[in-house]
Amino acid sequence: MWSRLVFHIRAVVHNRAGGVIPLVAGGIIMLVASVGLATDAARGYMAKARLSQALDAVALAGGRAMFSPTRDDDIRMYFLANFPTDFLGATVTGPTITITQNDEILTLDASATIPTTFMQLLGHKTLRVSSSTEVTRLTQLLDVVIAIDMSGSMTGGVGGGVKRIDAARDAAKILVGILFGQNAIQNKLKIGVVPWNGKVNVTLNGSVFDATQTTTSVVNAFTNPLTGLAQNQVFIPNNSPVALLSAPPANWEGCVYSRYLDNGTTADDADVILADHSTGLGDWVAWEPVGPEGEPFPGATHCTSAVGNNECRPCLTHGITPLQSTRATIDTAIDELVSPEGVTNITQGLAWAWRVLSPTAPFTEADANPPGRRQQALILLTDGENFAGSGDGYKTVFGYGASGRPAMNDRLRALATNIKATDVAIYAIQFANNGGPLQTLMKEIATSPDAPFYNYAPDAQALEQVFREVASHLSELRLSK
Repeated sequence: MWSRLVFHIRAVVHNRAGGVIPLVAGGIIMLVASVGLATDAARGYMAKARLSQALDAVALAGGRAMFSPTRDDDIRMYFLANFPTDFLGATVTGPTITITQNDEILTLDASATIPTTFMQLLGHKTLRVSSSTEVTRLTQLLDVVIAIDMSGSMTGGVGGGVKRIDAARDAAKILVGILFGQNAIQNKLKIGVVPWNGKVNVTLNGSVFDATQTTTSVVNAFTNPLTGLAQNQVFIPNNSPVALLSAPPANWEGCVYSRYLDNGTTADDADVILADHSTGLGDWVAWEPVGPEGEPFPGATHCTSAVGNNECRPCLTHGITPLQSTRATIDTAIDELVSPEGVTNITQGLAWAWRVLSPTAPFTEADANPPGRRQQALILLTDGENFAGSGDGYKTVFGYGASGRPAMNDRLRALATNIKATDVAIYAIQFANNGGPLQTLMKEIATSPDAPFYNYAPDAQALEQVFREVASHLSELRLSK
């Protein structure tokens, strides 16, 4: 018995099969912990990547809505769309929205806490990830001309006792303020202003005409398309860079006619182009000044060019403000837009806005060879359809009133096509007039029939929002962090 007992004791002592169990058990625990750590780490990486992508997308969208009154709400809505609340069971904090440096930088911060799976075995029940992004709004080499309708209908109301011209003025200054930021001078930005109605006052805004100071400039011999006579000089008024085919009269108010001949062919016209144009009838190297025949008689509302007894409106007292980088000058020019009158000739307004934007004569303030990438844009605002009037830029050759509209609309379409071909963006704003034909026309001339290039603003508040959106669209955005 004793021998058997010793044998069994020795067998148990020397049997190592049971020692594997604790070793395997310990190995399994480490393997499960490693797999669990890797799994939860992968979930954390997915959450952080999704969070970063969401913030980047939302920051760019928020930057474009930088000046919208609903900006913060929009940012949160966009964020939820890009990072759903049920993603990996996360609990989200943020995004925190910070605007710094004169509304130039938008910073977003957010974090997400997700429940762990295997790591709970090690006492870690949650995993927190965070992300941050930054968008910088840049205004780089931007030329903008604002062409504002100054026809008589702009004296009308737009709700709340507000006049249309007052609303237009306030909205335009909002855009100027956004583009300039806190800077009184913005060297990378140039803005011009072109008021218009049935014709455009092409003198420099605030200048005074003096007929005795009109000068002549010798040019290559050309044929005057209006007289058929040979000339080798043009006339330069003291208060405008615009060359004239004849000397302006002593009482010239500053307006010129379109370079258009009513002879049944557009080949002889230059109203929708920039450059000088030679035709079979003559050479358009300058413009014809509107003289007494197209301006009201002193103390009367009629002029020689009046169709029947239709009244004749004077040239606007507001001249052109060329492209420049000084905010105060632009603000002053806009503030002075207070006396709308006359009819609506959209083609005139858009054509002269394009000439102000172009580096070629008569206005040469735009850089012909910009030292980098440059945007150029025309912002056109009107509250009415084309309407021919006595003494307007087209001399009422298309008919008086609404009868002249079809041909005037055709000229506007041709002009807009030429402008867009030069990579100039056209922002067309239809204000306080929901007419379907006008909407169709404005969508046709805009760079795109959709916002932000075409917009309808029924009231002053909507108009301000439109100008904010246009300003934000003109500002280039980049992810800076």
